[in-house]
Amino acid sequence: MATILSSNERNKPVSDEQAMHDVMALLDEWQAPEPSPWFDGRMMARFREEQQRAPEGWFARLRYRMQFGNPIGYRPVLAGATALLLLAGGGSYLELSHMHQAPATSTSRTLQDLQVLDNNDQAIQQMDQLLDSDDNNSNSGSAL
Repeated sequence: MATILSSNERNKPVSDEQAMHDVMALLDEWQAPEPSPWFDGRMMARFREEQQRAPEGWFARLRYRMQFGNPIGYRPVLAGATALLLLAGGGSYLELSHMHQAPATSTSRTLQDLQVLDNNDQAIQQMDQLLDSDDNNSNSGSAL
């Protein structure tokens, strides 16, 4: 087994390589303890108990699978869940942003027609004024 080092040897600086060799030498000398003769029997009894136990709920199974399962297999599920969250968040944002807009006022068709006629009448009046002012300017220019 390992020798006990004196205090001077413990305080002596040792390179990392030498320390690694010392550790490996100690591990080579170490003898693993033998398992007890009842280990296999108790292990198999416990294994049978776990097999006969009632299945747990889906949430507990999901939790165990997430804790101890292979994380690479969950990438598609995680990507899908993230996409659903983004869609739900974006949809909620759009819905909330449209809720704050004032509702469009609906005008009757008759009112729209009257507004169009009024705009046309104003345009005709402006054209008449322009034509009258051109006639007055041309008449006053010829008199000179």
